[in-house]
Amino acid sequence: MDLLQLMQKARTLLATHWVLSIGVCFVYSLVVAVPAELNSYGEMLSFLLAGPLQLGLCFFFLNLVRGEETRFELLFKGFKPLLTVLLCYAIIAALTIVGLILLIVPGIIVALGFSMTYYIIADDPEITFQVALEQSWKLTDGYKMELWVLNLRFIPWYILGLLCLIVGVFAVIPWHNTTLALYYEHLKEQQLSSI
Repeated sequence: MDLLQLMQKARTLLATHWVLSIGVCFVYSLVVAVPAELNSYGEMLSFLLAGPLQLGLCFFFLNLVRGEETRFELLFKGFKPLLTVLLCYAIIAALTIVGLILLIVPGIIVALGFSMTYYIIADDPEITFQVALEQSWKLTDGYKMELWVLNLRFIPWYILGLLCLIVGVFAVIPWHNTTLALYYEHLKEQQLSSI
């Protein structure tokens, strides 16, 4: 797949949604980061909020790429399948950490393999956490390296965003998320065509 073209398409889709998307990503970052800075209980609160809010981002950016209504409230829609999301978040975090301890590469593979889990839950909020994780692993089978390269392409943009008084990062995050949502749609098409 032409990853640069995918990134360009994401920018085009964001053209009329930049301000709202930046606002959603800023609130996500604020809500997840601030409690962790307060005390040890804040770290637990951040952990509990991160998964549902990550799912909320997936709802928002899937709606954006599908031409559906994008609303700020979608960020909080991830709290409805709460147990599923918390279990997925805990399992992905634990396996990624274990993988990173085992020479880094296994952790990256695990993170990439489960990276589509929240999009899958957004498409089917009734899904169990086991099935969501399994489907993500199957969906990314044979595409992990391409997905890795896609994520790497955003690193220079994040660095540039940091150089712009950190504010620029909040313009890159929506672009990155939109591109990942488009990539998820691409993976689903590939899966359907192989059946």
